[in-house]
Amino acid sequence: MKARLTSRQVVAAVIAGIVGHLLFGGGWTLLGVVLFGGLLTGILGVTLSGLVELISGDNPAATELFDSAGGVIGSVFVGIAITALVLMLIGFLASGWILRGGRVRKPWGTTFWSVLIVAVLSVPLLLVYLGISGRGDGALPFPLVAFLGTLIVGVLVWLWMTWAHRGRVPELTTGESTPAAPAVES
Repeated sequence: MKARLTSRQVVAAVIAGIVGHLLFGGGWTLLGVVLFGGLLTGILGVTLSGLVELISGDNPAATELFDSAGGVIGSVFVGIAITALVLMLIGFLASGWILRGGRVRKPWGTTFWSVLIVAVLSVPLLLVYLGISGRGDGALPFPLVAFLGTLIVGVLVWLWMTWAHRGRVPELTTGESTPAAPAVES
């Protein structure tokens, strides 16, 4: 028989879900934007460089300008990628520490599986948030929908994983609850 979650464990799971998913999700999204932006910039950089050579001919000043701009943009992307990884690490560590403080069984395993689940769900959820935010006069802004969705999904996933990692009810071995002796008929 599985144990029930204590109120302390539930509160820890809710707080860890909010803090952990906001930080990890923010870093994960930023990393995705950087990787997509880097790919797009690389493709466009090659295209713009080829276009400049085609238009200006053999103009070394124009080629040098685009080469130096590519180095600056690359440095910015690397800086943002490092920031994203740090945010993800902080989210993971904060979640584990919060769950450990709430005396959750297997706090690091719970955090690992929670983070893995929200990482896999991030792109489909992004599309859901876009659909919910919609367009028009009465539509909610996308950042608000994404923020609230991140909070709700974080709480639900962390609660689910905390519940899944709960242990069995310990067996009573002290003899306090022994069954009564059967009645003997005479």
